[in-house]
Amino acid sequence: MKSINLVLKGFGVFILLGVLAFFLWPEKKYKPYQVSAEYQAQVDAFYLPNMPPDWQWKNFQAADGTNLRWGETGNATAAKATLVLVPGYTATMSMYAEHVDMLARRGYHVVGIDMRGQGGSERYRKHQPEKLWVDDFKVYSDDLAAFINTLPNSDEKPIIPVGMSFGGHVSLRMAGDHPGLVDGIFLLAPAIKPNTGDMTFEQAAKLMGWARRLGKSKRYLQGNENWKPFREDLSVANIDLCASNPKRLPNRDVVFTRNPAERVGGVTAQWGAEFFESSEYIRAEGYLEKVTLPVVMVSAEVDHFVITDVNQAACDSRLPNCERLDLRDAGHCLMQESDKHLNEMFDSLDALLKRVISTSN
Repeated sequence: MKSINLVLKGFGVFILLGVLAFFLWPEKKYKPYQVSAEYQAQVDAFYLPNMPPDWQWKNFQAADGTNLRWGETGNATAAKATLVLVPGYTATMSMYAEHVDMLARRGYHVVGIDMRGQGGSERYRKHQPEKLWVDDFKVYSDDLAAFINTLPNSDEKPIIPVGMSFGGHVSLRMAGDHPGLVDGIFLLAPAIKPNTGDMTFEQAAKLMGWARRLGKSKRYLQGNENWKPFREDLSVANIDLCASNPKRLPNRDVVFTRNPAERVGGVTAQWGAEFFESSEYIRAEGYLEKVTLPVVMVSAEVDHFVITDVNQAACDSRLPNCERLDLRDAGHCLMQESDKHLNEMFDSLDALLKRVISTSN
């Protein structure tokens, strides 16, 4: 028994030293991940569609001068509505060329924007370009609102954000903080409440709070680091790996390998703490209830990143005009799923547009 206690004490000291090293060790100089020759060969052979021929990349300057990359299809005049694609955490519009084309063929004017610090948008820390930073999480929803306000809509066609995961969180908060700006919201596994794994939400929040109080806001949380491939074999896909389709699941890693400037790493203490505070903010009593416009809430059968029960409950009992789409055999990365799943989602998007038009008449 004495020897076991000594081992446990030794292990406890080891853990304590690890935590102290995390908080006290100097920040590492930025060094982008170098993929292997074998991995590069897979990326070179991988088919990632190009944006439609009428797609144009543009630039939007946020209120604080940050430059955000966005783009749009050239069919605004003939389209039945404008969709504003808001990618998830680390994601970039460069991943979604195929989806832009599919939606444009359904008659939508497709707009997409890279959130600050992601994709082709400006990075906060030039010497640490993969680390996200925001002083206050509301800057994301304010950026999105300001951007949507610049979109020409002379024919008063509906505007519907399509928010994915973190982008869904931002889209929902934008609708709550800036009412009347859009006509409906299409949410794909929105990160209303993040999945914190073995820790409780409160424990994770305290850990990030301590990191900030110790002046380590710019550090990655333990277990997080600069980008590296999610897996070494691009042919492997299943819903536990975020999506079941090997033709689309690698999209992000392919983009990040081909264009390192678009890479985003793991969660920093500052970004994570602000995200958790924003999660509490939008889940507060009365907030979701004031988002009265038509909403579709899409959930995956297996989701390791967000709390699906919270999303479904929000749709069922808190958002006044929400309809659910629960996708079987789907993972969190819904836009990287199969053609069957994409068609189900886009059919639901068409149905949302009908509800939007019906509501406005």
